[in-house]
Amino acid sequence: MKVCIHCFNDLEIKQFIISNSTEKGTCDYCVDSIDTELLNVGELLDFFAEFIAIFKIDPQGMELTKLIQNDWNLFPDEWKCNIILSDILLSLNSSIVDPSITVSYINDILECTSYWETLKSEIKWNTRFLTNIDKLEELHWPLLFKQTVLLSPAEILFRARLHYSGDQKEFETSNMGCPDKSVVAAGRANPQGIPFLYLSKNIETTLYEIRATFLDDVSVGIFKIKDDCNIVLVDFTEIASAFLNVDKLVEYAKSMLLKRYISADLSRPIRRYDSELEYIPTQFICEYIRYNNVNAAGIIFDSSLHFGGKNIVLFDQDKVECISVKKHRVTNVVIEAKSISLNE
Repeated sequence: MKVCIHCFNDLEIKQFIISNSTEKGTCDYCVDSIDTELLNVGELLDFFAEFIAIFKIDPQGMELTKLIQNDWNLFPDEWKCNIILSDILLSLNSSIVDPSITVSYINDILECTSYWETLKSEIKWNTRFLTNIDKLEELHWPLLFKQTVLLSPAEILFRARLHYSGDQKEFETSNMGCPDKSVVAAGRANPQGIPFLYLSKNIETTLYEIRATFLDDVSVGIFKIKDDCNIVLVDFTEIASAFLNVDKLVEYAKSMLLKRYISADLSRPIRRYDSELEYIPTQFICEYIRYNNVNAAGIIFDSSLHFGGKNIVLFDQDKVECISVKKHRVTNVVIEAKSISLNE
């Protein structure tokens, strides 16, 4: 059976097919009749043998196709995942022989990644300042946060502040950085009294992050990286690529899944009636990263308030400078809601 680049979402698999294809024609798994590069599915068996090995049969788990698509987005959809895996599994020496079998990750991966929930409970309710760091070392967590990105020296970043009266002028550039440590409140990354600089990669995201609403006036500061500074960020936005990491797939799965779980908590908005205790686990992680990765200047993570937006937290604001401030007025807000009534 022949596959094509349209059978997969993973960019590295697509490139592998293009690089190793020796013929063009109609794919056996695609319903259209487009001539495209083809590759015998057997050429991918080595990869799938390693990939399927990170799962185990679990009656309480999730269907293999759903778990693969949910966590790895390997195929364009579940239907394509099902029909291709049905053929591949027949050729593998695996106890998983059907893509509809319910599975979970192997114990090694589960032990490492599920500890995040344990840690959250521990530092919120039991031992906040003297938690079991040795357990994190045992699970190799320091190695799992080594994936970093280097910001381009030309990168422009943004930070917004709400105005509190209609006639207020834009803030001075000197007032667009962190608040003084004597007044800084707890945030999702910083504890009370320890200022971190929160930035976004575009203006729209920073407006969402400060919860600006209709007709609010806002000062938006434009920040650039200082000439003598490199900004290395621990990356919580990484797009999963199992194929690119096939030679270290178990460790990669641990890192990718753990960071995804932490990123969900970093991105989760705190409602006005939630406790600041909800910030403690992610504050701990940022402090842990500072301690274990001395090269890291901060973190980058997805915004949950603005789809596609990226947020950056810098541990030291002196690596950037605000070069200008512009006043903006919010002219449109779109709100969607769903019923959560218990009597429905």
